[in-house]
Amino acid sequence: MKMKNSGRYTFALLVTLFATSFTFPGVQRKAAALTVKSLNVINAEVAIDTSYYGNYRITANHLLGIDRFITDDGRIAMLFSDYSTGIVRRLFADTNDRFVMGPGFNTATPAELTLTFIKDIRGRVTGVSLRNAQGVNQFAQRVVLREERVSFKNTDANLEGTLLIPSTKGPHPAIILLHGSGPLTRYSFGPYPHFFTSLGFAVLIYDKRGAGSSSGTRMDASTGASMKNSLYPDELAGDALAAMQKLQKYKDIDPGKIGFWGSSEGGMLSMQVAARSPKIAFAINSSGFMEPLWQTFRYQARAIPQSKGLSPGEIDADSVFVDLWLEVARTGNHWEDFEKGQKRLNDMGQFWIFQSRGPFTSLEQLRWDWNHILTFDPLLALAKVHCPVLAVFGELDPLTPALRTSENMRRVLTKAGHKDFTLNIFPQAGHSLSILPEKNRMAPDLFKTLRTWLLARIQVSRSPVLQ
Repeated sequence: MKMKNSGRYTFALLVTLFATSFTFPGVQRKAAALTVKSLNVINAEVAIDTSYYGNYRITANHLLGIDRFITDDGRIAMLFSDYSTGIVRRLFADTNDRFVMGPGFNTATPAELTLTFIKDIRGRVTGVSLRNAQGVNQFAQRVVLREERVSFKNTDANLEGTLLIPSTKGPHPAIILLHGSGPLTRYSFGPYPHFFTSLGFAVLIYDKRGAGSSSGTRMDASTGASMKNSLYPDELAGDALAAMQKLQKYKDIDPGKIGFWGSSEGGMLSMQVAARSPKIAFAINSSGFMEPLWQTFRYQARAIPQSKGLSPGEIDADSVFVDLWLEVARTGNHWEDFEKGQKRLNDMGQFWIFQSRGPFTSLEQLRWDWNHILTFDPLLALAKVHCPVLAVFGELDPLTPALRTSENMRRVLTKAGHKDFTLNIFPQAGHSLSILPEKNRMAPDLFKTLRTWLLARIQVSRSPVLQ
């Protein structure tokens, strides 16, 4: 498959490297500026009843999900997901208990679908009525789920999360979701928490160390400046393993059927965790890099500007600066040239690389990044993975080179004699695996691929209790 390069905003070094677990450009900073005509749009934080979140069933084979999603500016959004059509879009409040979905991920008009949540006399949500633009009505009955707060510890971090448990008879298989880089919370996973519960899995989502209700200092691809005495991504892998150990103690969880799914940096991390424990039942990498980290930054230096439509000259300038940055980090030479280039980008308002922590202030800091983060190579651990592996990538991803990453995984796993791995590149899909340029639905067959692959390997109870 011939790949196209795409993307700008200067490869967002330790910031946007796999910036969020589930990101649709425009939903974060544009949310506050939304103007929705002909709708009585009310404050989302007032309008959203937490009992709306969950799974809904139209037929036995047609399930929906309503997920809570926290945008970068801290706003609460509701995501509607149809696992049959692949539609994943934001819902906008019209009146209490009634919401609308527009044609784009972050647009409300013209309304393509109106959802009215139905409650019983005690105020419990029992289902949702759906009416499309042609006036066709459907009803989806609520599927009963149970939620529990979960706390666990690893090194300096006390981690807080939520366990979503199916209503079917246990013990249940479980899947732990892993974030992309940055200060992400348990509500950063888009449609995936309730997609996996729709399959009969218990799902653990937790706030990343140093984010939300979790304590600890984060050293990931967005915070190298702390200069901790550790190597990336050891602490994050330790947190994930601590999450698994916590679930193994639950009577409702089958300890032999716990696996991991991760997006972006979390996709890479799912492979690292699987290499460290033979007790992991499966691992899914969604858009995670699989090459030395510095090589991925070099790819981003051209792919991101190209996806934003920058001129060849601007793309070349960004690429030259990234090469300089990596060379100074590796050798310690030409620090003064790097300082000048860094200041130039900052003065031009293009300082996306280091925006989450400010510029590098010393050569020591830059060299520390090289030795502790940039030289990390996930392929070394990949050869030690023995559980079933699924990897899914987007052909037009400007952050992870899909074809190169897929071939790296194929080469390493084949050489290691791995017997059960599946690699899939989705045409016209970006980093979040939504279809470009519209971004209003996931890649065709993405949900089907995940569902078929998982249920072929993990047995679940598929008779949900309805409200």
